[in-house]
Amino acid sequence: MLNIFIYNREKDRAVSLKKKCIAHLEETGKKSEVVKDFSDSTELYTAISSCDKISLYMLKKDNVLKKISGCIREINDMSYIVLILNRPEEMLESVTPAARPSGILLDNPDDQRLGAVLDEIYADYARLPGVSEINNFYSFRIRGIDYKVQFCRMVMIEVQSKKITIRTESQIFEFYDSLETVMKNSPDYFIRVHRSFVVNTNFIKMVNYSEKTIYMNDGSTVFFSRTYSNTIKEYLRNTLKENFF
Repeated sequence: MLNIFIYNREKDRAVSLKKKCIAHLEETGKKSEVVKDFSDSTELYTAISSCDKISLYMLKKDNVLKKISGCIREINDMSYIVLILNRPEEMLESVTPAARPSGILLDNPDDQRLGAVLDEIYADYARLPGVSEINNFYSFRIRGIDYKVQFCRMVMIEVQSKKITIRTESQIFEFYDSLETVMKNSPDYFIRVHRSFVVNTNFIKMVNYSEKTIYMNDGSTVFFSRTYSNTIKEYLRNTLKENFF
């Protein structure tokens, strides 16, 4: 899960952007360990220095931007930086090798533009190899034996009543639990496509909307219901996935 740090010397602007980010994350079901706003650059430096994991920094352009960006890159070069500008003309002078922004917003962005930037960053983050997420494993017990399976290895999850079936490319696990519990701990790239099925979108090879069929990379197929058709289209469109018809 991403930490999100917001910096703007105008405290009310920082707080406003924080609220918008939280609202979008809740609406789309994305996860974040913390969404924190800063109006003091010294406090931000402290936060950057104490967090060496990949994070998202949304920074308002000011005279310490270059220094902040350099600090971020020194701690974790893979972190995401989104620049917040007063006007589009500031873009050329703000995009530097240190900043390498993953997105650019104007101050007080509208919900649609902010959501698009967040969705794109979260989709890229989900595809990073070796990303260490708190919920990277799901733990369960089968006949007295404890198992832990990485979410990134799961192709799909099926539920029938209270029986959960997890399918990886090489194994099948069956145990009793609720789908709500599994989904609560799953990464953002898991989406529900049917009352009985959840798929790992990173394994999707192709979608046939006329036949309501999802083809997975391991050769399996999943039928999706009309109820979730728009959800699937929207997710795949936002994550810029290709080879769907």
